[in-house]
Amino acid sequence: MRMNKIDRFDSKILQALQRDARLTLGALAETVNLSPSQCSRRIARLEKESVIEGYALRLNPEALGLKVTAFVFLSVDKGRMASPREAVAALLARDEVIDCHTVTGSHDFILRVVVEDLAALSRFLSTTISPMPGIRDIATQVAMDTLKTNGPLKVESG
Repeated sequence: MRMNKIDRFDSKILQALQRDARLTLGALAETVNLSPSQCSRRIARLEKESVIEGYALRLNPEALGLKVTAFVFLSVDKGRMASPREAVAALLARDEVIDCHTVTGSHDFILRVVVEDLAALSRFLSTTISPMPGIRDIATQVAMDTLKTNGPLKVESG
């Protein structure tokens, strides 16, 4: 679907909703200086055009006992599999895997994994990732501290 140009009101709406997706329509309208009906129409259009993909709840991992965030870099043996993406498909369903990206450089994929502790990370690596067919190399880096996560995307009117 072809997206219309984002104007300054769309930009203000997107910025406000990224800061607080729970804003009432009235509060949003006041923030962006439009009527509630205009905001509603614009939000519906932005959703239809997939600019707004959805609304989500963010949880505090530590409050849930998930104290370790690790970045797992995977290299796959492309000659031993039909599709490298199929090699990691099973990982995408795992609760421990928060994000998965294909990347440039010496590895093929990077996973963000969140688990209870280092022992849980070790178990995940040894019982889930290491036995996977086609995995050539695994490198892991553990985050010492998280300074920013889920930051808002830059939204400019054009």
